[in-house]
Amino acid sequence: MNYTYYSERTQKIRTAMTALGIDLLLISPSSNLFYLTGYALNPDERLFLLVLPKEGEPFIIANILYKEQVKPLPVTNHIFWKDGDNPFLLLKAEIDEQNIKIKTAALEPQIPALFSLPLSQTFPQTNFVLASSFIDPIRQIKDKSELDMIRRACKTSDQALKALINKGAYWIGKTEAEFFMELSAEFSKRGLSSFGASVQTGVNAAIPHYITGNGIIEKGKCLLVDFWGRYNGYYTDCTRTFYFGTPDSEFKKIYEIVKEAQEAAEAKAHVGYTLEDVDLAARSVIEKHGYGEYFTHRTGHGLGIDVHEGDSVNKGVKVPLKPGMVFSIEPGIYLPGRFGVRIENIVAITEQGVEVLHNFTKELITF
Repeated sequence: MNYTYYSERTQKIRTAMTALGIDLLLISPSSNLFYLTGYALNPDERLFLLVLPKEGEPFIIANILYKEQVKPLPVTNHIFWKDGDNPFLLLKAEIDEQNIKIKTAALEPQIPALFSLPLSQTFPQTNFVLASSFIDPIRQIKDKSELDMIRRACKTSDQALKALINKGAYWIGKTEAEFFMELSAEFSKRGLSSFGASVQTGVNAAIPHYITGNGIIEKGKCLLVDFWGRYNGYYTDCTRTFYFGTPDSEFKKIYEIVKEAQEAAEAKAHVGYTLEDVDLAARSVIEKHGYGEYFTHRTGHGLGIDVHEGDSVNKGVKVPLKPGMVFSIEPGIYLPGRFGVRIENIVAITEQGVEVLHNFTKELITF
């Protein structure tokens, strides 16, 4: 575990807290906990908090069950409670012991009412605010370690998809669910976790948020595959659309329009433009060809520890592009009852321009 990264991230958070007049930050099991400690933990009914004052030593309060798990973390001060204890009173006692004065405390959005309500009752004079307003902009700029993990995730997911697509006509007669299961196995074999996918054939591809079912992969139908997963805690997310048989002229035209839109957006993805500019670059291409009403979603989303995080690539999001930002570019056209086409890459903003993190071809592959 590289403690330097976590120390630098903590300092950035504390600088923002000081500027905003926030005395204390409370982090529960979440992507923010992973960001600050490298510890991934699923939330449960037992209170677990990383407590970060704007000055002084941070500490973790957790049930004794987690004693061994927290030993390697960069936060070395641990307060443990046992089942039957009141962890909120123990938390207050520790804060009082450290003489931490709290006028304003920040809670991350993932803290459930199960904990946020008792916290407000334990500290009735404290003003509680959401931490996302200052944590999200900090997490939006990835450091070297994070970029390396995302690059590896994208490269590895490309390899997993290629392994399946190389089977070609083998897939004819198979179901969406069978493709899903084999892609999941390829992800797992290559060290990617948290696999998810939407595998959509034929008319199902016209439903942007379709849930993989038992549609049959057949000649004369497209196959849209949107897939994601994590490498060492960081996500990849990619979409490609294929065709079994010989596509008609309309499908080929739609495919080329989406490809043109995707590439136009990538060309705008560099310092000097905004997230809105990237969206409009893709959207204007599709509208120019007369299919604007069939592009029904944003062009992309931020990505990192969460598959969707931070600002969207969308109209009205006038956030300037900065080195370290990572997001998807995924325009699509969906013709209800017929077919859909989407092409998605993850890109990173660098000082030199845009870095496209996928190398799987965007040319139409047919079988």
